[in-house]
Amino acid sequence: MLQVLCSGETRELKLSGTCRELHALGQLLRGEAGSLDLSENRHPFPYARSLSGIAFREDPEHDTASIVTEDQILRIQGRREALDLLADNIEGFATEGDASDHCHVDSSTYDYIAPGSDSLVIAFR
Repeated sequence: MLQVLCSGETRELKLSGTCRELHALGQLLRGEAGSLDLSENRHPFPYARSLSGIAFREDPEHDTASIVTEDQILRIQGRREALDLLADNIEGFATEGDASDHCHVDSSTYDYIAPGSDSLVIAFR
């Protein structure tokens, strides 16, 4: 099951799962809206906590994808094109990455990510 760990202070998030789980998340992000429960990690060291879910929705009012933590939920919203680019990156990593790889997704790296978004690191679990 996917998990998202949150650093707290640095606002860095680590999204991890199997190749199949990451592909499924990419496909889910291509929908209009949705949510899923996450696996809880009771010992998220070196991260501060484990999130309990992901919720996303298409928002035609915003050109970029916003990635923010709200309470225990990772919230993703943005215009369809931005959500599709995020899905492409997640699926691309799942297809091309190896067990030791990770991928950073943030506004300083990708212009489709909204400024002020939490930094997302995608990895295999």
